[in-house]
Amino acid sequence: MKSLPGILVGLALGAVVGVLLAPESGKKTRKRISSETDSFFKDLQDQLQTGLDSIRNQYEDYVDNASAKAKDVVAQTKRKAKF
Repeated sequence: MKSLPGILVGLALGAVVGVLLAPESGKKTRKRISSETDSFFKDLQDQLQTGLDSIRNQYEDYVDNASAKAKDVVAQTKRKAKF
C-alpha cells in the first residue's frame, strides 16, 4: 500500500509523456492532456472515497462491537450482583 502513490504518479507521468510524444497537433494534445488529467483525478478521488468509506465502516463496526461487549459485561455484572 505504501507504493500506491508512486505507482499513481508513474502512471500519470507515463500518460503525459505518451500524449506529448504522440504525433498530433498542439491543440489536440493539450485537450487530451486535460481530459486524461481530469479522468486521473476523478479516478483518484473515487479511490480515496472508497478507502474513506471502508475506514468509516470498520470504525463503525468496531464501535458497535465494543458497545455490545460493554453491555454484555454490564449484564453479567448485574446478574452476579443479584446472587
